[in-house]
Amino acid sequence: MAIYFVRHGESVANEQNLFAGRQNTPLTELGVRQAHQAGKRVAALGIRFDEIHVSTLDRAGNTAAIIADELVTRPGETVVSAELVEREFGVFTARNKSLIKKSIGFRAYTEYFHSSTGCPPGGETWSQMYERVRAYYESVLRPLSDAGRDVLVVTHKYVVEMFALVVAGLPPEDYRDLKVPNARPLSEADLRRICRVPAATAAVHDFGEIVEIRLPALVAGSAVFGVLAQLTLRVSVPPVVFSVVLTALLAISTFFGMLRVHSGVVRGLGHSLRVMLPLTLLRLVAGLALIWSGAGVPLVLLGLFLLLPPALLTPALSLLWDGDYFTSVRQTIVASVVLPVVLLAAVLWLPDRFGPLGPALVGYAGVLLGAMVLPALLAQGLRKRDPIRAGQLSTNWNWLGGLSLMPLAAFATFALSPALGFAGLGSSAELTGLVEDVVAVVAVLLAVRLAALGFSRWRELCPRVARDLFITQSTPNIFLWFALASGLLHATTGYLTLLASTLACGFFLAMYADELIFVRKHTRDLGLAVTTVTNPGLRPTLA
Repeated sequence: MAIYFVRHGESVANEQNLFAGRQNTPLTELGVRQAHQAGKRVAALGIRFDEIHVSTLDRAGNTAAIIADELVTRPGETVVSAELVEREFGVFTARNKSLIKKSIGFRAYTEYFHSSTGCPPGGETWSQMYERVRAYYESVLRPLSDAGRDVLVVTHKYVVEMFALVVAGLPPEDYRDLKVPNARPLSEADLRRICRVPAATAAVHDFGEIVEIRLPALVAGSAVFGVLAQLTLRVSVPPVVFSVVLTALLAISTFFGMLRVHSGVVRGLGHSLRVMLPLTLLRLVAGLALIWSGAGVPLVLLGLFLLLPPALLTPALSLLWDGDYFTSVRQTIVASVVLPVVLLAAVLWLPDRFGPLGPALVGYAGVLLGAMVLPALLAQGLRKRDPIRAGQLSTNWNWLGGLSLMPLAAFATFALSPALGFAGLGSSAELTGLVEDVVAVVAVLLAVRLAALGFSRWRELCPRVARDLFITQSTPNIFLWFALASGLLHATTGYLTLLASTLACGFFLAMYADELIFVRKHTRDLGLAVTTVTNPGLRPTLA
């Protein structure tokens, strides 16, 4: 008879990009809807399940209960077994997945988690996990099936993947990450099929892991490449082409970023706003003052930079850098609504001072609508219509959103850089002015970061909330700024376009520098934790 396997619905640890292991973590709003969808799919099979076997952990138990409620006939028996719990991840438990990958590297990460010889420090060895799953299948599940009983098993990612190896009759050495999605019911035939995934597909997923590990460096390198390519090719980009390409690439990034966000995350908005309000008001006043001064396009560019809402990639950076995530999402959503409205109000209310921004705001509004609003609505619609599919895309293919930032950064700096390069500068005075303005750009980027760090320490924010505040304040939506800058600079001098491309490259390089600092700190902390586990008699101290 039939045996079906279901990985639990999305948990809070999944949402926050943490290794949960054997710690309890509740289902998210998406996870609950995934469980209901899984129940409907199981009910559609027309099988009357005699038993549900479930892990002792709450996220699996809650998923199983929701599935059972969706069935026409509830299973006659529920078996809760410790043999179905997730793998013990040792020192990696409750740590950020992406920071672990960045700290230890792709090869070591693969060895720890996806190798038949691997074992997380202080965790369960691969062979121990495989043997307990194999024994459960052969001594419990297979005999029940042979006796004519239909069984539903609700458990965890690595356990389902071990069942897949056992069912397919593959040796442990043939294991690779099977990317089993949350809440998708899988028959034994399905498990055999996913074990036969072509090597090319596995290589694509490995490539995605590498993109995730190296993303800020790749994006920063792409931005510099764009400048160098323009200095070599000397091809100007028409504003319309710039806007269309910018919108298309940014829409991909926005879509994948917003797949992770659910409407319920705005609960707790008040606290997040109180955290961000002082710094946001300071930036708002400074930005409007620079534009109001009428001291020229360079100061207008800096003023617009300060008025930008956080980039929609800030929640993704929060997941990459072990932030709170929820704080980042709330602050990004609110600022993305409020700050563009403030800028538009300033243009309408004070046309004498802000009127020249009018044409640039047309491109700004087009990018805002086509690259942010519409993809976000599409992503949210998919979450509601097909939560299992949305979760699979978000978990296994989210790196495509990051990958789109590479050509986006390269194209933006290519288009903003002057075709004549430094030869476009009219005089030595313009070169001196450029250097002075570049110094001002660096000072602004540094001041924003120092202000966020100082404010976090003054308010004594918890580390993850403080990191989210730093990310949202220091990562404005540079792509919206590109749209504004393109409208202001398409008919101006090489001096101004060089300044714009310098600001863009400085932004991406600063983001890469931020990551280096975060990864270095995490690597040090992780090393101390590993030392404590592998040498319990030692008491590690910081140098």
